Amino acid sequence: MMRRRMDIFSVRSGGPLEHLLRLAGLLVVVGLVVLGFWKNSERNSERINARYGLSDETKSLSTVEQEQVQAFIAALRKKYGIEARVQVRQGPVTPPAQDGKTLFLGLDLEAKTAVVLLPPLMERALGADFARRLEREHFPFYFQPGKNWRKGLILALDLIQSRLAALGTEQTTRQAETMQAETKQTETPHANATQKDRP
Repeated sequence: MMRRRMDIFSVRSGGPLEHLLRLAGLLVVVGLVVLGFWKNSERNSERINARYGLSDETKSLSTVEQEQVQAFIAALRKKYGIEARVQVRQGPVTPPAQDGKTLFLGLDLEAKTAVVLLPPLMERALGADFARRLEREHFPFYFQPGKNWRKGLILALDLIQSRLAALGTEQTTRQAETMQAETKQTETPHANATQKDRP
């Protein structure tokens, strides 16, 4: 009985073709298991990294808001290679050392202030006053009585992401226009040459 059960998993066969098919099937199953494990590990790693990027010492953010912030952190890393750190404290925030690739957004709930530090390339792309406007206009508005600073945080992250996406679209459009212009330039001399060749 035990031997019969083990025969199911064996690669023995009646002929060489059946043997080859069983072996190939076994390799495909093992490959799929390895691929599934690798993808799962990758997703878990992204989740852990995103969780590390969010520090809510006040425990004020809801689960949904935490997920939104973590999704922003993961998207920035994946699309642009930028590390994002979001810090919420009941006191002064402590920005990380600037390394040229880290976006920092810190909220001091006691003083009702925000600190926004952008990597140099992002600052040039979004404009020198973008971070300053978030600090001095956007967050002070959401820190006012009757307003919701959590909503202000999510809107600020959405604003950053949408501005970066818009820049990417503009750049793609400019590249397409440049390519079209170059194509027309290379076609024009060719058309002139064929007209000259005609009698």
